[in-house]
Amino acid sequence: MPHIIAIEYSEAQRRQLAETLDSLTKSGRPLSAKYEAQTFGTWPELFSSLIQPGLFVSRESFVIEDPDSLGPFPEDLAHLIEDSDSDTVIVLVFTGDTKTLKPIAGKITLIKPEPQIAPWKRQSWLSDLAKTEGFSLDPDAAQLLADSIESQEELRGEVLKLGLFAEGRTITVEDVEALSFDEGGRAQMMFLDGMCDNKPQDVARAVKFLREDSPLPVLIAITNRLRPALMLSSFPPASQTDALKASDNDPVKKKYAVNKSRNALKHYGPDRIKRFILGAIRLSFLEKTGRAEGWEGFEYIIWELMAKAGQVMNA
Repeated sequence: MPHIIAIEYSEAQRRQLAETLDSLTKSGRPLSAKYEAQTFGTWPELFSSLIQPGLFVSRESFVIEDPDSLGPFPEDLAHLIEDSDSDTVIVLVFTGDTKTLKPIAGKITLIKPEPQIAPWKRQSWLSDLAKTEGFSLDPDAAQLLADSIESQEELRGEVLKLGLFAEGRTITVEDVEALSFDEGGRAQMMFLDGMCDNKPQDVARAVKFLREDSPLPVLIAITNRLRPALMLSSFPPASQTDALKASDNDPVKKKYAVNKSRNALKHYGPDRIKRFILGAIRLSFLEKTGRAEGWEGFEYIIWELMAKAGQVMNA
């Protein structure tokens, strides 16, 4: 009789499946076959086909994709389920939750979606993950990843990839910029950093690539990047840290982004930053109401800001 492992759907499901199969192989129950649930059509047919011992193996495992399509698990089959030491294991890979297994919920091994890490905890989570895997991740590199990649599973994959590339040395911001973004992502990073560091040539090169798509994502990104500068310019020094934290720009947890925003404030000054953000808000509103000015309007406020940088620095 089999034991059942059920994996609920999540973005980490394929990794959880691979880890489960690896564990089963190490315990002497290697994968014998994978099937779509519709191959059998019903739960009774599935069980009658799989619980017979193989000709050449006595301990094995099977993967069943989309068991949701078989409907609720029949209560009269519940007695067939054994504990986790069973010689045969059926791994059910669901496309949703596992409510259809309610009659055997107490007898199966359930693998649920992993908890989502809060945005303000992702930097430390990434650093801990890197440490667990045996390599080191620079805090600024961790923050850049956390700020740039939404998917938790994609973040995990990026850290593992970067660890292999670094070959024992600390993973740096430069490694992240070079390896963790596609061409569009690298262009956007060049644009954001170029704006903050007053590097017009980098901004011009980035815009040349970015203008193939809508300006709205880049407009939102630069507004977010400059938000700490707006807070710093609007509050007295004694209140700046609290203001940054309240706007989800903790200067410790988001050191990279806040430092870049400080650079922008130094280059352009508070009045120019405020004027730029007001212009960005206006363009965003127009983009969303069918009166878009497109890249022409966006580039106007970009170059208006950067053209005045020298005046601020010399003031």
